Amino acid sequence: MFALPWYSIILISIPQTILIILLGFQLFNLQMDFRRCLIIALLVGVITYALRRSSMVAGGHTILLITIIIILVSLINKSNILHNMASIMLGSMIMGAIEGVWCPLFLSLTSHSLEDLAIYPWINIACFMPILVVALIIYILIRKHSFVVYNLNPKGI
Repeated sequence: MFALPWYSIILISIPQTILIILLGFQLFNLQMDFRRCLIIALLVGVITYALRRSSMVAGGHTILLITIIIILVSLINKSNILHNMASIMLGSMIMGAIEGVWCPLFLSLTSHSLEDLAIYPWINIACFMPILVVALIIYILIRKHSFVVYNLNPKGI
């Protein structure tokens, strides 16, 4: 995996972590204070910066970061780890699905390769911005229509 510069962490990793948490929690009707969510995202950003410099197997970074997010959310939000795991996994899958559709299309449209994302971080950031917009739109629609996949909130909807 290629290392990310600090500005990529700020413009990709932190917003991505926030959306993973917010999407997952909204779909399971769980509560997360935005300030706590931001603290978790900042911590994950620092960890991402360090992890992406390691020589871990491709995909290992993602699995480790999802695990770290689950642990941090459980510790900081003081909530049920199984509920957090379900929420973070679903949020990660949604972000992964959006990325899985958009990234190959972006690379094809711009005639770039995966190596270009590593060499030119701004291309990576440009690729992420539409993913961010789509994820935000999905989050807003889910929140607006109070869509819940499964209610894990003991207080109800």
